[in-house]
Amino acid sequence: MIAERIPVSLVTGFLGSGKTTLIAALLKQPSMAGSAVIVNEIGAVGIDDAILAQSLDAGDVFLLANGCLCCAASDDLALTLWTLIRRPDRPRRVVVETSGLADPAPALRRVMADPRLRQAIRLDALIATIDAINGSRNLDGQPVASRQCAVADRRVITKSDIADAQSVERLRQRLLALNPGASVEVACHGAIDADKLFDASLFDPRSGHADLDNWLSLDRYRGLSTHQHGDRGFRGGPAHGSSIGTWLVEEPRPVDWTVLSRRLGDIVARHGDRLLRLKGVIRTAGDERPLVVHGVQRVFHSPVRLDRWVRTPMTSIVAIGDAGARPAIEAISRALADSVAAAPAGPSVLHGGQGFRPEDRREFGA
Repeated sequence: MIAERIPVSLVTGFLGSGKTTLIAALLKQPSMAGSAVIVNEIGAVGIDDAILAQSLDAGDVFLLANGCLCCAASDDLALTLWTLIRRPDRPRRVVVETSGLADPAPALRRVMADPRLRQAIRLDALIATIDAINGSRNLDGQPVASRQCAVADRRVITKSDIADAQSVERLRQRLLALNPGASVEVACHGAIDADKLFDASLFDPRSGHADLDNWLSLDRYRGLSTHQHGDRGFRGGPAHGSSIGTWLVEEPRPVDWTVLSRRLGDIVARHGDRLLRLKGVIRTAGDERPLVVHGVQRVFHSPVRLDRWVRTPMTSIVAIGDAGARPAIEAISRALADSVAAAPAGPSVLHGGQGFRPEDRREFGA
């Protein structure tokens, strides 16, 4: 049923990074037929929506012009989405273009928490644009640019046609260091295959089945550098020169989910503002099926049971947070070890992690 919900994707990126150009080029592709676009601009007069209306019917382009999506306009976004899904000719896909100053985590959080939308939409992909000319400078001097690129599922380097190949490659490597699990694509004049950007959610829309490898990309995170904290192996952390970090926590033994969820809830209540996004699969005692969790800051989807493991069963939790998230990461590692069922508590393999309170559960959609 989740695969049948309308996919909603956010396109974020700092000012001037080419979001509108990218979306306009994508809308010309046959696979994007039936799409609607919501544009968020700060100010009463929109420009980007007029540009995108050249690629879509005017009735399928919506302007939110009363504030940044990470602030007041998030409620307008939810209302616009609710209006779209109730139309007789409801769209096959919705693309939301954020303002260049928007922090994507609060926007994601508010949409996930809206009770009207839980059964009708699914979060598909968070796409961040970063231009090859000013991207490195923005990552250095604009914290919101780092957050946009760290939290995204897909990153797109734009303006490659006016940058030298070495600069593009250096930026690509920097983005991979910031978050190795999110892909990096290069676009020229906004041209890129839509299939490389969308369908990043847990459920494959073609088969309707879950694809954990596509969603979590665990092999990429397992290459993070190893550190030591007490008796626990520690992998991950802020990339060099960045205030944003990525971690992966893993525990091979089955855990008591009742114990773990309570501990994770306490951690999120204490450190939720530092933890920007979490994805994970849990190996639980008493049920051989994998349990999938996904949250943004303090708001989480309801956990979902998948049919079976494709790989060796193991708890794996990916967390993205700011530099102050390390105490939460260490607490999650201890919580995993303490939640191991039918085995003495021991060290967990830590590359990162996070959790949620039961009362904060939301319908899982991405």
